[in-house]
Amino acid sequence: MKRPQISAALIILVLILSGCEKQFIQQPVPVYPTHEPPYADLEKQIREKYDYRAVFTWDQYYELLTELSKDKYIVLPLDEMRKTYNDSKVVIGLRHDIDMNPFKALEMADIEKDFGFLATYFILPTADYYGYLYKTGLTRCKGLDSLIADLHDYGAEIGIHNDMLTAMIDYGFDPLIFNKNELAFIKSLGIRVSGTASHGSPIAKKTVPNYQIFSDFAKSDSVLYEGKKYPIGKNSLKEFGFEYEAYFLNFNYYYSESGGKWNDDKGFSGILSDLEKSSPGDRIQILTHPDWWGRKNN
Repeated sequence: MKRPQISAALIILVLILSGCEKQFIQQPVPVYPTHEPPYADLEKQIREKYDYRAVFTWDQYYELLTELSKDKYIVLPLDEMRKTYNDSKVVIGLRHDIDMNPFKALEMADIEKDFGFLATYFILPTADYYGYLYKTGLTRCKGLDSLIADLHDYGAEIGIHNDMLTAMIDYGFDPLIFNKNELAFIKSLGIRVSGTASHGSPIAKKTVPNYQIFSDFAKSDSVLYEGKKYPIGKNSLKEFGFEYEAYFLNFNYYYSESGGKWNDDKGFSGILSDLEKSSPGDRIQILTHPDWWGRKNN
């Protein structure tokens, strides 16, 4: 005797009545664990050490960027600003030197993203967030590559904050080789580097600005520090691998809050007023240090 044929439709009906389909639909969505970034430990260490130094609020930064959002301005990273001339606009080069706290830089870049702005961030190889320097050696911090890559992912231009006098005098590095190695490291992340900005380190303040390491800007062939001579001006900006030095770009106004204080007698309100008074054809470089931003209370 032949067994009765069971149709596919009947099988599906039985499964529905038995609740199997319902069980299938209600399978829980898997919850994947969240992972801390590779620099999580470094961030905790740096924030505990430096976050308290902030003197300006993020509300003030929003206020600054709101002013720069007006139609009269073009806001650019420095590599673009140096190539851009427009007599009908105020051309702004937005620059950030990261002396101590790159995690404030990530916050700053996130705010700039809200406004559709891109800026230049200069990374300091002698900073403790970068690595541990010892005589003729450098051990980079864990997660530094991811940190720089995350900042670059915001669209930021990445440059080198030049402190080669410290690398040479305090640690015995050949400046050309030291810079070559750090440029190679950043470029290995798929990041193009074209610019540098001189860092006002304690040694530079006692000798000459760091940009005098380049033959383009050196006023002598050596500096004297604690009774010993150190050579400078042996190689050009180009030989070091750079296309520009931030302090030697073409601009007619320069605003900065170095040391946590704006270079205007009226402070932050004075800078806003100066910007409001700017005219088409003006070229302005604005330097801020993320280290001084993000104060919690007014």
